[in-house]
Amino acid sequence: MNCVKGKSFDDKKKLVITKIDWSSIQTTGTDDYQSDYSSSCLVQVQEASKETDNTCDFVGRAYRIVCSTVLVSVLVGILIALPVSMMSVGVKYMDDCPKEPRIPVYLLVGGCFGAIKLLSSLWRNIQYRRFEHMDYFDNSDSDGVHSSRTFQTFDVLLSIFIIAWQIFGTYLIFRIWTPHYIQLLHEPNNWCDRTVYLFALYQNIICYGLFCLVTLLLCCLTSCFRCIRMF
Repeated sequence: MNCVKGKSFDDKKKLVITKIDWSSIQTTGTDDYQSDYSSSCLVQVQEASKETDNTCDFVGRAYRIVCSTVLVSVLVGILIALPVSMMSVGVKYMDDCPKEPRIPVYLLVGGCFGAIKLLSSLWRNIQYRRFEHMDYFDNSDSDGVHSSRTFQTFDVLLSIFIIAWQIFGTYLIFRIWTPHYIQLLHEPNNWCDRTVYLFALYQNIICYGLFCLVTLLLCCLTSCFRCIRMF
């Protein structure tokens, strides 16, 4: 039996393969969306107002958005010099304020916890900016959510302690208002070094000023949310 090799009619047809790189499209779309979404802090705050119906929830989200900006991160990095200076002065003048020996201790402890607070805030801002895109696709109750809640609990407790310690330091400073800066012969313990006392006083004023700025920011965010809801 002779086998005749036939020629297929489809030999001359060209096979056109259409390939769509969905991963590339998805990545590009995500990058474009994230770029548009992150282009302005105001845009993110407006988006947060649309996604929340509760004032406290909006203020919390908007506060995190504002604090994660580059400007705030730079300011936090600069402010780290304050608690470092507090620790330095507290250690150096530990025995130079016998009228109120707890003032150097106040500076040392407040500087340690203040540095932890600022460093944790700076780390949170960096992580927020780095992994911001994960919030758009992963809303499940994962380990990241639990770690975030743990960090928030730690941050709240740390903030409460710092505020309480600040109030305690204010009491110590004004308790011996305008002490003698030079040791007296007839009252050897009735004095406090000028440097440590004035540093504690000015540091106290600066911290209250920062508290006022944070409070003002929260009030402004609350007002913005109410204005957005009205219109």
